[in-house]
Amino acid sequence: MAADPGALARMFRARRIAVIGASDRNPFSAPVIRNFDRFGFAGEVMLVNPRGTPVQGRPTLRHVRELDGGADAAFVCVPSHLVLETVAEACDAGVTGLVIVSSGFAEVGGEGAAQQEALRRLARERNVALLGPNALGFVNFVDNVPLSVLERQNMRGSFGIASVSGSVGGYLAKIADAQGLGLSHMVLAGNEAGVTIADILDFLVDDEDTRSIGVFLEAVYDPARFAAAAERALRAGKPIVLLKAGRSANTAQLAAAHTGALVGEDRAFDAVARELGIARVDSYEDLIATARLLEATGPVARPGVAALTISGGSGEVLSDLAGSANISFPAFSPAVRAELDGIVSGFGTACNPLDLTGAALANPALWERLLTAIAADPEIGLALCIWDLPVGGEPEWIVQTLDAIARGYKAHERVPPLVTTVAEPVTPVGRDALAAAGLPGSVAGLKAAATALAHLRDWSRRALDPRPVSLAVSSGPAPSPAPRPHGERALLGWLDAHGVPVIPMRLAADAEAAVVAADATGYPVALKIAAPALAHKSDLGGVALNLADAAAVRAAAADMIARIGAGHAVEGVTVSPMRRPLAELIVAITRDAVWGPMLVLGLGGVWVELLDDSVMLPLPATPNRIVAALRSLRAAPLFDGARGRPPVALEPVAEAIAAIATGALALGPDLATLEINPLALLADGVEAMDAWGEWTA
Repeated sequence: MAADPGALARMFRARRIAVIGASDRNPFSAPVIRNFDRFGFAGEVMLVNPRGTPVQGRPTLRHVRELDGGADAAFVCVPSHLVLETVAEACDAGVTGLVIVSSGFAEVGGEGAAQQEALRRLARERNVALLGPNALGFVNFVDNVPLSVLERQNMRGSFGIASVSGSVGGYLAKIADAQGLGLSHMVLAGNEAGVTIADILDFLVDDEDTRSIGVFLEAVYDPARFAAAAERALRAGKPIVLLKAGRSANTAQLAAAHTGALVGEDRAFDAVARELGIARVDSYEDLIATARLLEATGPVARPGVAALTISGGSGEVLSDLAGSANISFPAFSPAVRAELDGIVSGFGTACNPLDLTGAALANPALWERLLTAIAADPEIGLALCIWDLPVGGEPEWIVQTLDAIARGYKAHERVPPLVTTVAEPVTPVGRDALAAAGLPGSVAGLKAAATALAHLRDWSRRALDPRPVSLAVSSGPAPSPAPRPHGERALLGWLDAHGVPVIPMRLAADAEAAVVAADATGYPVALKIAAPALAHKSDLGGVALNLADAAAVRAAAADMIARIGAGHAVEGVTVSPMRRPLAELIVAITRDAVWGPMLVLGLGGVWVELLDDSVMLPLPATPNRIVAALRSLRAAPLFDGARGRPPVALEPVAEAIAAIATGALALGPDLATLEINPLALLADGVEAMDAWGEWTA
């Protein structure tokens, strides 16, 4: 259930605030109260102290019930065993928003988890916005509403932070400040017993002062609402740049210890993030750099990037870094190259990245002329300028260069931040110089810029794609709408009924029946042991290929049935025609505990495990999405033909995979795994050659 949007908005824009448990010795209340003065909070502040003694020179109330008229927000800093009673009393007094800083709840398990669940129920019953527990609060930098333990006073801007960790939120704010990225809101959610990250996203999407959103989380507690909020952000053109813990098993355990989070499978979240257009990063610095770039440019339709620099070496380093992320620095079009040659012929060549050399130091106007010319290139969607910011005491041409760059960008649809050569803090002098030139800040360092460019490309593609988000988010157990086919033959029969091309297969109970089946099929044939409970038949010698005559079939069938049948229940063998596929895929449907059914694609046979080359995407999936996923595999060049083999038409392959997914979804939520390995890609079509399934119960 979502937090009440009205109560949440009132809390984040509070004009009447209470601090419950305030004292001069309380390490949580003291910085909160100091923040009111530091930020110049213009609303009313009420402090509650059971002894009624003044706190930081301010008068106090003895009891929560004395909060005449309630409050838009209350900061609760009492021992954990008093929190539930205090929150109930605050609700009775008319408080509609609460920040619970106290810890000792779900993160410790047992009774703490039970107390947190009671808090969650109370917040729902009383329809209040409850942030926490274990939350360090929030700061509204636009309206100067500080209700946080963190004593940060960032400059006002349009970047909103939503973090389950108070410390991480503080680090992000610190780096944003160092890089000159102003904040609109910082919300530190803690354990998300009431207000979740999805609630905060909804608020920030609707907030007119927020243009980009940075998120740190450990788990998603309400996947359907999180996805809906992220899709709203995508359609509003507000990029979400996200750092999520839990990539490793050890980190997942740490996350559970921190907030009691169920982290889930990380690859599934990666797939969901791609579908939602979320830029997932791996560091605080990349989060800030990516948010800066995406906020400044918005979605960029043309993927080509140009770079201008006075250091050829820096241009080469950026090109290498970006190239590893498949960022395109295309050659300039003939017409643009001719114009650029006319400008740089005396000192350089019109390559991309473009080296202005030291000539630009003597003639800053070169930046304007070159940027203006590049704007006409139909392949270039973004032009970056690599230039370090002034720190004070520089010659006049430093500032003149910024002005020239700004004039050059007037011919461009998108104006990106400057890219500095190395990651250094933006000084007040540099910040003022950027503002005076009208440039949208800077990205700190070439590596951060390359990472941000990759995220800009991916986010732009998704933001400009009108296709709705497609997620069959898990909604919990439900009766299975279909029978449970067990074993290879039953599963292939089910898929065949759902439009999946399946290899012909005859069941033979003994060796002589296998010969009859092989004669009817035509040689050469393939034999497989028919044992519904066996997943990996080849590991037990249960597969024989290229059997060219009746004698070979008779011997192989007799051996398999006798040898494997001694330890397993077998029905005989299956006989199929031999195929010589152009390539083989593994197609698997799994069910993530948080996000529901997922499709996994990779090179088939044993190669998927040996090469670790697979891609996951959430279901349902359209054929176009499946083609794009196949193209993202490292093995994708095989589809274009290799070593004399003809290319594979991926469209019919994707149609077959989509049919497999449809058949799997029709088996209901009790299907844990369905694996087709291999799916043979043939010159004249595609066939499922083997299938295996597992059920949750």
